[in-house]
Amino acid sequence: MSQATADIVGTTGAKFRLKVSSGTVTSAFLKVIGTPDVSLTIDTSGREISIPNLSAGDAKVRLDIVWAPGDPDADIDVGSVTSGTVTAANPKGALDAGKTPGFAKLFGE
Repeated sequence: MSQATADIVGTTGAKFRLKVSSGTVTSAFLKVIGTPDVSLTIDTSGREISIPNLSAGDAKVRLDIVWAPGDPDADIDVGSVTSGTVTAANPKGALDAGKTPGFAKLFGE
């Protein structure tokens, strides 16, 4: 993976919320090669996940999602940003409805 194929790109150390437009996220984990997985906080809507510290280079967020019948594919977007600069890909990445887990690709620069 690289910056060119990431769903979200930001400055290393950025704190932000990853947002999905459909489905309900029941658990989320930050996965960075060479480090233990980190359990992430999900807000009460089940659609915003707090990223406490964007690592340098490639990372993934594993999203365990419950899909209701008829839910559309979910766009991967950026919610609020607490520190640093973070942007979503254009066009936005997507998670296929009905598929779980889903993965959002992150890149810290």
